[in-house]
Order: sequence, then structure tokens, then C-alpha cells
Amino acid sequence: MTYDGLVLAAVIAELRKRIVGGRIQEIRQHNASDLTLEVRAPGHTYRVFFSVDARFPRVHLTSTSQPVPDRPPTFCMVMRKHLRGAFVSSIEQVGFDRVLKLRSARHDEPERVLIFEIMGKHSNLVLTDESGKILGAVKHIGSSLSRYRQILPGKDYQPPPGSNKLNPLELDLTSVDFVIRTGLREPIEPVTAREWLISNFAGFGPFLADEIVARTTDENIVNPERLRYELVRLADIVQRSDFEPVLITDQVGRAIMAYPIRSVRFPAEQQHPRDSINEPLEALFRSLVARTQLDDERSQTLVAIRRAIASRQQTMKSIERAIAESYKAERYRQIGELILASVHEIAKGDRIAKIIDFFDPDMPRIEVELDEKRTPQQNAERYFKRYQKAREAASNAEVRKNKVAQELETLETAFHKAESARTVDELRNLRETLVKQDLLRKETVAEKAEDEFEGHRVGRIRTADGWEILYGESSQANDYLTQRVARPDDVWLHARSITGAHVIIRTDGHSGGVPKHVLLQAAQVAAKNSEAKHSSLVPVDYTLKKYVRKPRGSAPGFVTYRNEKTIDVSPEK
Repeated sequence: MTYDGLVLAAVIAELRKRIVGGRIQEIRQHNASDLTLEVRAPGHTYRVFFSVDARFPRVHLTSTSQPVPDRPPTFCMVMRKHLRGAFVSSIEQVGFDRVLKLRSARHDEPERVLIFEIMGKHSNLVLTDESGKILGAVKHIGSSLSRYRQILPGKDYQPPPGSNKLNPLELDLTSVDFVIRTGLREPIEPVTAREWLISNFAGFGPFLADEIVARTTDENIVNPERLRYELVRLADIVQRSDFEPVLITDQVGRAIMAYPIRSVRFPAEQQHPRDSINEPLEALFRSLVARTQLDDERSQTLVAIRRAIASRQQTMKSIERAIAESYKAERYRQIGELILASVHEIAKGDRIAKIIDFFDPDMPRIEVELDEKRTPQQNAERYFKRYQKAREAASNAEVRKNKVAQELETLETAFHKAESARTVDELRNLRETLVKQDLLRKETVAEKAEDEFEGHRVGRIRTADGWEILYGESSQANDYLTQRVARPDDVWLHARSITGAHVIIRTDGHSGGVPKHVLLQAAQVAAKNSEAKHSSLVPVDYTLKKYVRKPRGSAPGFVTYRNEKTIDVSPEK
């Protein structure tokens, strides 16, 4: 399912009719990616659902009420602070791009702007004040992820990349003709036209581009006149809100697409007219999310079972080795006896002893391996211990072997059940049963959130006057912080000549140099996170990051630096 500029335009057209003028009476954030605005309009309460899910970013009206966590997430609390009780004054699309802006305000209070960006895994929901200052966001984007566009409270909101593309809604026949003549060379092949549409026009995704190309192609050549007509016609449909929503299904009747206009690429019998674009969108995404959840749950269950099977197969090999070793148990005892019987022939330091095997009727001389660091008596004791260990292992091995074989059979049966399961509950019940039988470990599957430091252990301190101090909590985090996060003019600190954290003072947005009290605070952080943290006074070197270098092939966290100065601080102050 694609959610392009045309889908968003149709959704916004319906939202304008229903929620503009309405009062936002509740905000509910269901998880890290999904949020619902409850808007009370005359005679009806509407729920507007937003999701920044990487696979299914979307906005539409919903009729369902989803569960919420016991404690609202931080962004939900920010939204409630600024939007609860506010009236929706407008809702608009930025050009034809996949960006929605919802403006609202309480009586006699400044306007607030909720901005929804549909950009795949980079989708985001951002709240700003009337001047464009960011108040909060579902996903915080720091300078380590983007040097040119940071989404953090207090920063100025910047439009997403690609906002300089052409707006098809602003083109008439004359301007479209100029754009085509300057951008495409005849004869125009369908692939060329498709790439040109996606690259040059805001809001165009593969589906819409393919639709336009299909409507304008004859004998594998795109007709420029018809291309002009279709682009102008598209703009006219959006400007007049002349949408004809359809739910598109595959050949077996499964929903695969909801779109605001009929498609020429699907048979009529697979396109089912709807009165609203929101209705098929909700139904479709409910189905897609359910299917994806089933696929994800199945994948997680199969991986867990495979891991358990592999573990038990390894255990079975160990048991079989123990059984094989048990066959040698009696021989270990005999060798111990033979060493004791020949102790007068063996000296400490010998690695091999050539002794008579009295247990063999022919009494040949055999070679016995010894530990050269042990006395003959200690070597004999070592063989007696191996004898005892092998006997004990043998007594348990057969019992364990039968138990592990039964577990393997149960897991393999469960694996086939997981492959054929049709519901998420069926898979979860299967895993729960296996956990209760101690065949699977209980695992908490956490949703991976976008992290400014990509999962690295980087600590952060903000001073009262707005300076940001970062420090690594491991050698890998030190490398990441210094090599990937820090900028050339940031201040870099490290406890002198001892192992410790790399510390960075971010200078972005500040002028006039780092104040002395910030430098002292950062130096104290470096001292506290070093091997000298219990010392009364620790020397800390500092320099600009651009003078720090990591030698090729050096160990994690190792760097060289120059132009440093040193400051002595107490870790305890």
C-alpha cells in the first residue's frame, strides 16, 4: 500500500469538512509510533489516527478505540499541555507533498501547529509554536543523525528534504508543456517518464507515477500531449476535491490498496467504490498491520524454536561424547594404578612414561601421557579423577539423552505448528506453552526506537545555560562519540594518560567560546568516568576535536591528540 500525495490530499479534503472548527478534547498515544486526536465537532466526535510506523506511516479517521499505556509517553503529555481544549483552525497539505499541517489554538492563546511528515522510516509527528519553534516530537533527531535538520525541543523547525520539488497543483497547460520539454527528450520511454515524475514532482510515489504513465503510453512510448493533460487533470481533481475512492483487491479478493481515483491498471471487478477514502484506508491498514503482525510473530517464534533446537542438538552431541568417554572410564583407573605401580620409574617433569601394562596378559610397555608439572602420584590422581568423572557422566548420560530426544521431538512438532498457524494468538499460545515447558526462554520483544546515538552508550548532560556535554560509557561508545558525533570545533576532553571516557562539549549554536564553568563541569565528568575517579585531583586534557586522530587499526577508544591544555579537577566536587 502506497501513501502518496494524492492519498493525503483526499484524506485532508475529508478532514477539513469534519474537524475544522472542532475542539480537541483528548489526545491518546498508544505506543512509540501511534497517536489519536479526539475532536468534537457539532453533532459528532471524530478520531484522527496518526502513525509514524516505519512500514505503515499514515493518517486517517478511525472508528476504533485503541489501548493506551498506564503512563502516557512524554510527547503525549506535551500534546495534551498545548492542544487539549484547542479548536482546529485549519488543516492543509504542504503543496502536494506528504506533509500535513494542523493548526489549532485555544481562546486568546498563541497558535500551535502539528506537522505530520510521511517519509517511510523517517516519518515524524512534530509540534511547534506559532513561530516554528519545536515544542516536541515523536522522534527526536539529533546532530549525530542529521547535521542539517535536527528535530529537538527548542530548535527551529526545518522542512524535510525534497521540499523544493515541483508542485503539480501549481501547473497549467503552458507551464506543464515547458516542464516536459525541458525535462524529457522524445521519444519518451515509460521507464524514463516514471523516474522523471518521481524525481521532479512532490508527492509522487511509484504507484501514482505508474498510473500516469499507464494512462499516457501507446506502443511503449509516452505521448507528451496526453502526459500534459493527465498532469493538469490531476491538479484539477485535487483542487476541486473530485475524488472517487476505491478499495482495490487482488484476484482472490484480498484488499491491497485504497486510492482516491480509479486505476487503469486493475480490472473494474477488483475496484470497489467507496463514499470515503478514510473508510477503506482504515480497513486496509487494519488488515495489513494484522498480516504483518502475524508474519512478525511467526518469524520470531520460528527463530526462537530454531535456536532451541540447535541448542539441544549441541547438548545431544555433548551427551554422546560423554557416553563415548564413559567407555574409557575403566582404562583411566587402570592407568592410574599402573602409574602408582611404576612410580620408581617416573620423575617429575616427564611428559611421557613408558610403563608395563600388567592388565594385558602380554604385559607390553605402553606410553602414558603425563602432566610435567605434577608428581607421579598427582598424575595417578588425575587419571583416577577422570575415571570418576567419566563414571558419573555415564550414569546420567542415558537419562539425559532420552529427555533431550523428547524435547527435540516436541520442538520439531512445534516448529511445524508455527509454520501453519493462522493467528497471532495461536503463535503466542504456542510460545507460552513452550516457555512453561522450559523449552523456550521467556523473551520480551521490545520495539526498536530511533536513537540519536544508534544504540551506543553515550551519556548526556545539559547545563543550566544550555550547553550539552556528552561522554562515552564504553570504548566502543568513545569511538562512536569522537569519530561520528563530534564536530571539528567541539571541545574534546580526556583524563590524562589513563583509561577513561571521551567527553565532548558541543559548541553548535554557541558563540564566544566555552565558558570556564562549562569546561570545569566537563572536565569533572571526564575525571569521574576514568580509572582515577577515586583520586583527589585528576589532570584532564582538552583540545578541539579536529586535533584528535584515531590511528588506523588501533584498539577501540584509542586516539592521539595535539594542541592540548590541561586542567586539574577533583572528581568529588
